[in-house]
Amino acid sequence: MRKPSTFAVATRYPRSLRARRGGASMPGARRQHGAVAVLAVIWLSIAIAALGAIDIGNLYFVRRQLQRTADLAAMAAVQVLSTPGACTTATTAAQQNAASNGFAANGTTTILSLTCGRWDTSTSTYFGTTGNPFNAVQVQTTQTVPYFFLGPSRNVTATSTALASNIDAFSLSTGIATINTQQSALLNAILGGLLNTSVSLSLGDMQSLATAHISLQNLMVALGAANMQGLLATTVSYQTLMVAMVQALQAGGDTVNAAILQTLAVAIPGGQNITVGDGGKSAPGLLALGLANPNAATTATINAFDAVMVAAQIAQRSPDGTAANAPVINVAASLAGLANISLQILNPPALAVGEGGTVNGATNFRTTARTAAVNLNLSLAPLPPLYLGIATISVLSTPVVLTLAVAPGTATLNPVDCESTKAATQATILVTPGIATVCLGANAACTGSVNVASVSLLASASLVAITLNSLGPLPLMPGTTPVTINGSSGSFDVTPPPVNSNPLGSDLSTLSATLFAQLPTALSVSVLGSGILNSLLTPILSLVATTLTPVLQGVFSLLNTLIVPTLSLLGVQVGTATLHNMSLTCGVSQLVN
Repeated sequence: MRKPSTFAVATRYPRSLRARRGGASMPGARRQHGAVAVLAVIWLSIAIAALGAIDIGNLYFVRRQLQRTADLAAMAAVQVLSTPGACTTATTAAQQNAASNGFAANGTTTILSLTCGRWDTSTSTYFGTTGNPFNAVQVQTTQTVPYFFLGPSRNVTATSTALASNIDAFSLSTGIATINTQQSALLNAILGGLLNTSVSLSLGDMQSLATAHISLQNLMVALGAANMQGLLATTVSYQTLMVAMVQALQAGGDTVNAAILQTLAVAIPGGQNITVGDGGKSAPGLLALGLANPNAATTATINAFDAVMVAAQIAQRSPDGTAANAPVINVAASLAGLANISLQILNPPALAVGEGGTVNGATNFRTTARTAAVNLNLSLAPLPPLYLGIATISVLSTPVVLTLAVAPGTATLNPVDCESTKAATQATILVTPGIATVCLGANAACTGSVNVASVSLLASASLVAITLNSLGPLPLMPGTTPVTINGSSGSFDVTPPPVNSNPLGSDLSTLSATLFAQLPTALSVSVLGSGILNSLLTPILSLVATTLTPVLQGVFSLLNTLIVPTLSLLGVQVGTATLHNMSLTCGVSQLVN
């Protein structure tokens, strides 16, 4: 039988098959082994990636949990930051909140740290550990997380910052919460003088306005401002501001007071534009805002009556702010038909809205309300002589002018204590009545002599003449009184009793003593045209003082019956200061970082 040819064998049996049958080596097998190795590497890489994903996923899961814990702990802590326990209480609150959410800090593998500080958008870092009061906390949570497959454990950290701004709104002597009939007549006269128009608000209208509140959020919308910074920078006429306040009251549902206020929306001839934000004496404004975050003030409210009085005075302020060009309000007041009051507003008052505490120093308070600074002249016309037969007795036979230069009083806010209940929540405001100087003379410049008393015979020969040269200026230095506002009555719209820290206005003994101390040089006694008694004046001062005291007390008694109510409606009280707390808002905590 013939053997197949080599070609036939090669054709029928491939080389790889022949290799498996003991022939030459098979390269295809090596290729298969290589493919398996590649697949093994691929599958191993996938397995390592999967295991790594588990570790990384666990890492992100832990970090998310830590962030949630830090957020909740910071929110809980900042709510109690303003309580007396301050940072200690806040730290405890953060730890308790974290534990209730499953984070038990042990100081090694799980750590919770809290830093109290102040959040202020005007600083480059926003959060810092300086400033007063603290209004923010920063909570950091750290946990050691082990890797299951990829190596040693690592620390994961989350940080959260929460802010809570406690905002009080108050004014100092810019209005009277309860207005009586006499004050309403006086107020109409004052407003009429400020607005250069006739004002005839009824007593009921004034009392209603004294209890009305305007939301700063609604006022911001009415004036077309995008935010609180925009509102503070807004400059409008008095009429435009009143219209905006009307719209703000309407937005708050108070249509009754909106209608009352509408009657005061008048164009003031020559009135200056009003900037909502106060810039101090050089640029007075309606609101002195003391907030690190101005937009937090949108929850605050201001009193409508106070705002009307402050705005009217700002609108009448002279462009250069000098006393010579300040607006003059003449209020005719009756004291047996002989008295007249003239007022010059040197610096208008300002309402305060903001946080408590100080900035860069113990006396530089963050939020301050002020009263107006005024010059006041009280003029008494000469009294008619008294004829007694051959003798004629004259008392105050020449004009007498009492001048008061009253600098602004201030009310400054200490850090607010926000508790869990309204009754326990309180704010302490330091009230300082304005420092005044008093002088007495024959004219507003406190010059000239006053004929205190004289006795003449036969209407010609002067028997006795007592002349008083100008007295003063006499400084009246006030003190500072803390006033505490709380919510025990269910409301923070309260007017505590006036602060009385100097003698003028109630107790005149100190002022009288100061005046009499100047009498040896100011008082001149002439007998038959001779001043010989002047050298012996001191021994007889007690007699003169007995005679003169009723006269001076009669002049100064006007401070209680006439001047004090008049100044009060303009935001000034001499010797006293009335605080009106309009609202107190304890900040709702919010995450800021």
